[in-house]
Amino acid sequence: MSIASIAFDAAAWALRTYARITPTGRGGYRLVRAVRRLAPRSTLVRQYRTPHGMRLKLDLSTYPDCTMAFGLYELTTARLIQRLLRPNDHMVDGGANLGYFTMLAAQCVGPTGRVDAFEPQPDNRARLVEHLRLNGLTDRVRVHDAALSDRAGTATIHYFGNTDRYNHGSSSLFDDPDDPAVKKTTVPTVRMDEHLAGASPRLIKLDLEGAEAMAAAGMTGLLQGDPPPAVVTEFDANNARAAGVEPTTYIERLLAAQPAYGVWVIGARLKRIDPTPRIMARLGQVNLLFRQA
Repeated sequence: MSIASIAFDAAAWALRTYARITPTGRGGYRLVRAVRRLAPRSTLVRQYRTPHGMRLKLDLSTYPDCTMAFGLYELTTARLIQRLLRPNDHMVDGGANLGYFTMLAAQCVGPTGRVDAFEPQPDNRARLVEHLRLNGLTDRVRVHDAALSDRAGTATIHYFGNTDRYNHGSSSLFDDPDDPAVKKTTVPTVRMDEHLAGASPRLIKLDLEGAEAMAAAGMTGLLQGDPPPAVVTEFDANNARAAGVEPTTYIERLLAAQPAYGVWVIGARLKRIDPTPRIMARLGQVNLLFRQA
């Protein structure tokens, strides 16, 4: 083993240990980039074992793969999902990408639980399916090739290249006129209420690159369960505007469907907020938790 490989392995071990004890993932990407510089080129694309024990085939040269490899991807959201889910629970992962949160949830709900993972982008979905097989989790995860929306039908999904603004997790139902998609394909769309009729999920995660407002309109029935599911979702004003809606539209739709919800910003500690347009404009891009107050 070369000196470079030894140095990288030692730094990677330290970073995975850090991910287990740090209260927040803030600054984690900067640390990952520093460790990545030590990696021999032959190790950039290979199978990694995360601090959660998941085996993932990742490319350290890209985001979010590099943060997933060391357990620093959206760290506080990952920990929240672990706290919310129990054995035998049901989670819906809308925008599952390559399966990081899907598999984390599958670990939590156990063999008697269930995860429904929606990933319409074919390349990401292929990686998701491969990771489920690699980790022996196909028995508890159902993979859906559809995009969550407010109606059943079809839509165009846009692929963006790996740039400072986009990565493979940025595939969206909406194009960007300033940085056009490099590829497009037609995918089915579904209403969650119809597609998962009769389900009672404990947790729904939405990361839909601007389509959150449409998905919220298609899941109002599930939100009225007793108790209602918790919802973890990304707030990104730029993605919402690309979809042609106000940034707070999906928040308003979730709260209208389930008035019992309170809203919290996900961080090292949960911070409850009044999600007015003025307050949300100050927050920038954050992950939010909706749950019965």
